[in-house]
Amino acid sequence: MSAKYSLETRLVLLFSVSVLLPLLPCAYIIWSQGYDFLESLTIILAFLIPSMWLFYRCYSYTTDVLERIGLQLDSLGNDEFNSWHLAGYTGGRINALKKDFAKLGSKLAGKRNEYLHNESFVFDLIKELELPILVLDHHDQLYTANASFSALNQTPVNSLLGKHANAFGLSKSCHQWQQDESGALKQRFEVNTHVIKRNGRNYQLLVLFSIEQQLRDNEKQVWQRLIRVLNHEVRNSLTPIYSMSQSLQEMKLMGPLNNEQQVVEKNILQVIENRSLQLLEFVENYSAFSKLPPASKQITTSDDINNRIDALFPQITIAQQENYKVMVDLGQLEQALINLIKNAVEASKADMPVAMNWQETQQTINIVIIDAGTGIMNPDNLFVPFYSTKPDGSGIGLILSRDLIRNQGGELTLCNRTDAQGVVATITLPKQLDLS
Repeated sequence: MSAKYSLETRLVLLFSVSVLLPLLPCAYIIWSQGYDFLESLTIILAFLIPSMWLFYRCYSYTTDVLERIGLQLDSLGNDEFNSWHLAGYTGGRINALKKDFAKLGSKLAGKRNEYLHNESFVFDLIKELELPILVLDHHDQLYTANASFSALNQTPVNSLLGKHANAFGLSKSCHQWQQDESGALKQRFEVNTHVIKRNGRNYQLLVLFSIEQQLRDNEKQVWQRLIRVLNHEVRNSLTPIYSMSQSLQEMKLMGPLNNEQQVVEKNILQVIENRSLQLLEFVENYSAFSKLPPASKQITTSDDINNRIDALFPQITIAQQENYKVMVDLGQLEQALINLIKNAVEASKADMPVAMNWQETQQTINIVIIDAGTGIMNPDNLFVPFYSTKPDGSGIGLILSRDLIRNQGGELTLCNRTDAQGVVATITLPKQLDLS
């Protein structure tokens, strides 16, 4: 509100009118009685001086109350939760306002104590966590840290306080903290940032998640899963072999075999041979999966690849906008395509052919294989080694195909179709410049 319409201006106007109004009857009396100048001045001052004194006192009381209310608000803003600025007023509206300030102060004091308690709890929790955690002040300097962060730097926390975050190998990019390449931290971490407010200022709570630990945990889980599969497959093959060899040995101990027993012996040996061959095939598949040769890339065209696939799978439809040039290991790419198309053909019905389309983006050449099968039932196990939903499946086709594609700098993704039932397998190959 401008000074023209301020409270002070309005008070002055109202009191001026209140003072000037009694002067009108005074002027009439002076005029009607014919008083001289000195008598007229005495009468006017007798009315004017008390009125001006009353005006000054009322104005002072009003502005004093407003100033005290302002001071009371400043006190609340500075965490002083009392109402002594208005202590002189024990009745009326100001006393009621003083009580309201007291209630507000009590509520704010409770909120402040609750905040301090929560803050203390957070800092105590930080100290107990095993993850390295640090808190930076508004100057990006270390305000506090837990024992894990101290152990990571092999320095007591008190010796680290006040140091800039850059000293710990941390840098900010696009308002996000990340680990730089200085090597100040001995491990690789993912940095999660949270902003907390304290005393009106923003503090940053940084939580360091060890990427190496995550990789070790993932590696452990993969090995455990792989061992379970190997144990399952080997036991499935060795258990019947052991049982049948025991039965055959018992038959031999009973004496010469008759014709019926000879037939049983032949069948047992045949089963043992078949199971041994299956176990050998499983080991060979595992060896092929674990020993992938490096890619020998050469320039080839999509027409050449299409001709090879069409000769193997004449029942599928192949479409492309133009003859693309790609830098690939033709043998490895063809092996991956064979695995994917074979899966697609087996999953689709006879009247629903598989389609293979070529697509081009600004940076990639994509080969898309679309089938009309039942879709992916368990995406979590899609690339788990030796996991298969087929009764006679080896469980390495998809993961071997993905590794063959990745071996050439590409990527393989599979997802369910959105327009109908089935799966879309996409091979993404990087586009090479200046292929001639």
